[in-house]
Amino acid sequence: MQMVVALAIISIVSTVGVLGVKSSREHFKMQSSARVFASYLEKTRADSVRRHAASGQESSVEMFGEGTNTYNVTMDYGSGTVETRTFQLDPGVVFGTAPAKVTFDWRGRLLGEAVVFQVRSTYLGDQIPVDVSGSGDVTIWSQYYPDKLIPDVTVSNAGDDVDHSTPTPTPTGSPSATATATPSPSNGASPTPTPTATPTATPTPNGNGNGGTGGNSGNGNGNASPTPTPAATATPTPTPIPQCVATMSPSTLSLSQSDAALQTGTATLTMTNATGVRIISASQAGNGNSLVLGLSLSRIDGSGSSTLHVTTKNGAGNRGVFVVNVTTVPACGSGAQLTVSVSN
Repeated sequence: MQMVVALAIISIVSTVGVLGVKSSREHFKMQSSARVFASYLEKTRADSVRRHAASGQESSVEMFGEGTNTYNVTMDYGSGTVETRTFQLDPGVVFGTAPAKVTFDWRGRLLGEAVVFQVRSTYLGDQIPVDVSGSGDVTIWSQYYPDKLIPDVTVSNAGDDVDHSTPTPTPTGSPSATATATPSPSNGASPTPTPTATPTATPTPNGNGNGGTGGNSGNGNGNASPTPTPAATATPTPTPIPQCVATMSPSTLSLSQSDAALQTGTATLTMTNATGVRIISASQAGNGNSLVLGLSLSRIDGSGSSTLHVTTKNGAGNRGVFVVNVTTVPACGSGAQLTVSVSN
């Protein structure tokens, strides 16, 4: 009994140790991928500044959406020309936000708004945010440059600082010379009138054609008997059956983690030309879990609508732009998508 108990304790401790090592390794891979990705963002920014990049030659980084693990880096790698290379995150690590591209101008600033990338571990279900502010600053895990939290700057109207006093002495303008045409145009030419054309008479047919057949010269009476043409018969055309269409309104939501009025948003899924019973479900693209999703109706018979409720989660790993897919079984068209932007 003592040996059995000892073996049981050893197996439990070993299992916990193996799982701990596995979690540590996956966490290290997620951190490594986030730092390498951030380093390429810094390199592309520095490359645009170093080259004083002209319009159309800026350096950029582009990723391709939730669940993908590759990204393109466009910059000068030392050859003197701008080229694009593709890099990959570590195995088991994917992006957790919607497709995005950041482009740096020659000052190192973004050509566009600030972007949050999420680097997510599929094993841990955790993610690390990589922020790029509008000024081009790159940070990991925490947003040290929250552009949207900076209040609007009120610009004061500057007073008139122009001296409107009359100068002394008063300047006198010089008269402008008047140009004289030389030589004067002559009106002595006499135009020649254009002759008027005389219309030519058009002969009028007298309708006395012989119209004979064979050896008969005919008398031009037009007594030929025409052959009647049968009327066309209409062919019935089958009426197409309208296809089911699913739409989302609105298609985008802008939410905030700190503003209580913007922590939750709603959108409406509408199905038209639908028949039969359909089961509705909503999920974040790429198997992400940065949002809390809920449907007012998960089952609709025929055409109808269901309200999708989206709530934000706290934490830096839940910021960014996410895509929510709303699907039905059986399918109604290609389904509907909702793009959700979450800021601080």
